[in-house]
Amino acid sequence: MYQPKTPAQYLELVDQAIFEVEDLLRCAQDEEGGIAEFASQMPVYQELLEGLKALRTAVAAGQHAFGVKQDLPFMPLVRQWRSRIPFYTLLGSLNTAHKEGF
Repeated sequence: MYQPKTPAQYLELVDQAIFEVEDLLRCAQDEEGGIAEFASQMPVYQELLEGLKALRTAVAAGQHAFGVKQDLPFMPLVRQWRSRIPFYTLLGSLNTAHKEGF
C-alpha cells in the first residue's frame, strides 16, 4: 500500500476504504453467498463505515488536520478486529498519513 502525498490522494484512499467496507457489508448481508462468518461482525463494519464517512466529510471540507501524532478515532476498533478486516493495510496507510502528515 502506498502512502498518499496530498489531501486529494488521501481522499482517494478514504473512498477506497469506504468502498471496501460497503462491499464487505453487502457480503455479510447475503449469508447465502457463503460469507456467513462476516455476518456476526456487521456492527463492527457499520461503526467503521460511519468513522470513514465522517473522515471523508472532514477531509473533503478541508477541516481534517494531518500530522497530529494521534491515531484516527476508529483505529482501536480496527486493531481489535484486524483479523476480520481484509483491507487492514489500507486503513493502516490512512492512519499513518493522518498521524505523520505528508
